[in-house]
Amino acid sequence: MYQIGRLNKLFHEKKLVVGTHIRSQDPCITELLAAVGFDVVWIENEHSNLDKYQTTLHIMAAQAEGAAAIVRLPWNDPVLAKPILELGPDGVVFPMINSEEEARKAVASCIYPPKGMRGMGPIRSNHYGLVSNEEYISNSDSQVFKIMQIEHKKGVENIRKILKVEGVDGIVVGQFDLSASLGILPDVYNPKNLECIRTVFEACKESGVVCGISSEPKEESIRMWMDMGADFIFLCYEYDWIRMAAGEALKIARKLGEER
Repeated sequence: MYQIGRLNKLFHEKKLVVGTHIRSQDPCITELLAAVGFDVVWIENEHSNLDKYQTTLHIMAAQAEGAAAIVRLPWNDPVLAKPILELGPDGVVFPMINSEEEARKAVASCIYPPKGMRGMGPIRSNHYGLVSNEEYISNSDSQVFKIMQIEHKKGVENIRKILKVEGVDGIVVGQFDLSASLGILPDVYNPKNLECIRTVFEACKESGVVCGISSEPKEESIRMWMDMGADFIFLCYEYDWIRMAAGEALKIARKLGEER
């Protein structure tokens, strides 16, 4: 539960941090995926119908099995960030960050005054009060890993300014919306899109900020992102794992049935 710098520790320990996405309501799926061995579970609050209670259960399930839990917020809004932070995730993802100002706003929503604007009211994030307010406040900044999502050509153009914002811990690229901003949705492997992603990754390397992306579970795709400089990769949603495994098993059974 309350663990300072869980994600920072992962990045120091592993050559590649590997995660997966979750957006269904059942926390047992998160528990299973964490038990399988994924380092991080990305709990989707932008493109899902998860409520805060369900999000809490997913965070608890991931952390109980030793995985880090991050939550993607619906938007870069302190009002949306505040209740999620109180649930005790290891990190949060702020979507569609296009400027230095937007990155500064995102970071400020995670930090208490005087440096930030976060309201005081921890619940699970301070172990239900078992961690003193003094200890919690002094460590709260390093407890939450703040990830900015670059998913528009404006964000690519401003990436070096965004990386200069104090408190930006990581960058993740949203390659589909990025391709949309270039007018080539859903061609994420288009050379124009890949060049933008490469620009972001190179800037992160220069700044010493970890960067990553979501990927197809194919060796050539994972290798390509790693060669570009990805420090972390998220593979599939739980629905993808079910679809792929079920589809392959059914194909085998149908084939054997035809041979009978």
